[in-house]
Amino acid sequence: DGMLLRRSLIRAPAHVSFPVRHRRGHSWLAAAAVAGAALASASQCDSELDDSEEATALAALGQSLRRLADWASLEPAWRQFRHARGGGDACALAYLRTGGNDPEAAAVRIADTLSFRQANGLVADDAELWRAVEEHPARDRWPFAYLPGSEVPDGSPVCYARLSQLQVAATLAAFDEEELMHFVALWFEGAQRLLGDSSRRRGDPVRGTYDVYDCADLSAWSFLSEVRAHRPAIKRIFAIGSEHFPDLLYKCYVLNAPIVAALVWRCVAPFMSEQAQAKVCISRGVPPELAE
Repeated sequence: DGMLLRRSLIRAPAHVSFPVRHRRGHSWLAAAAVAGAALASASQCDSELDDSEEATALAALGQSLRRLADWASLEPAWRQFRHARGGGDACALAYLRTGGNDPEAAAVRIADTLSFRQANGLVADDAELWRAVEEHPARDRWPFAYLPGSEVPDGSPVCYARLSQLQVAATLAAFDEEELMHFVALWFEGAQRLLGDSSRRRGDPVRGTYDVYDCADLSAWSFLSEVRAHRPAIKRIFAIGSEHFPDLLYKCYVLNAPIVAALVWRCVAPFMSEQAQAKVCISRGVPPELAE
């Protein structure tokens, strides 16, 4: 039952095709908008630590967690969360890296996330989680899929999204914000479980997900108009990623974007760290690392 549900979770919807074809036109505007949204996730990684600094920071985080007043009740949930991310120190390091390597702040964020996970049913076993994702009313409006057998050589899962099928205004009108936030939390948790499974199979932490956004057949002006009109709600819903699933994204690709998108990127990139810049790729076709 669990395996069947997992296959259902990572299925490619009927409207998804891959590799994608080259498209011209104004899709660079949508590419810029999507890349901008992805930057919030991509730029989470503030800095890397060397081995000595990493060990010191992890020890300090452990002490900060144990000093929390309700840590005795939270510790089992922390073990389950670490397992979902692949075990080891990957989960703790994600909170440190995305919080300026501040152990006290990371401990507070972890405690908040553990409460969030309990409230949103993210502690369910795999079969229950996959079922919750697939049976959620918003699933049919979510043109994203973790493509079966699409792990890149380093083991990272690949998520593909056909943006022309994403009806922003209609989806926000059909569901209340809390319901959509719950679905997005389930989706991110599914991504985290796939990441954790891959890490355990390889015996080494996988760096994160590859998110592929395809702008083919997208009506750029309509898309941008809808995003602009609902920007506050979109921001609140997707803030779940940075707050409770830090450093989940490893690489973001925006496909079917003409040359103008590169000009937009050159304006944005100088304001980002080198680590964040390395996570985003805007391409007119399929980059070699995906084609392989």
